[in-house]
Amino acid sequence: MESKLELKCPSCDEENTVKLSSEIKCKKCEKDLSKWKYEKIKSKALAVWTIFIFGAVPTYEIEKYMYHEDRYPTATEYSIVHRCISSDPAPLKKAQIENKKEICICALSKTMKNIAYDEYKKDQEKFMDIFEQKAAQCQ
Repeated sequence: MESKLELKCPSCDEENTVKLSSEIKCKKCEKDLSKWKYEKIKSKALAVWTIFIFGAVPTYEIEKYMYHEDRYPTATEYSIVHRCISSDPAPLKKAQIENKKEICICALSKTMKNIAYDEYKKDQEKFMDIFEQKAAQCQ
């Protein structure tokens, strides 16, 4: 049985059946086909689709959360939440700290929707007023 290869010429789109032992040229335009790399289109399409599903979609979801334009720099968010939790002069039990942490995170999340980071840097008094209102809503 003779080995044959079905190829589409990249120059003129002509379908070619080629004996693997012969010169590899397009039967229509006579251009050399041996310098091209040939792969199954289905496997490449499947690979691209798989990469998209398992790579691009989760990345988009993470990026949407991590790099949302309403977010402040991580260090700033941490500092605000830390100050909020630590503002109580009396020692707190672990459960109280966890509850306060949830309230502080909720308040920060809601406040960031109302005050952009640039505005926070300019007017921290306004930020604190809104933050306290949001903290009361989160309790």
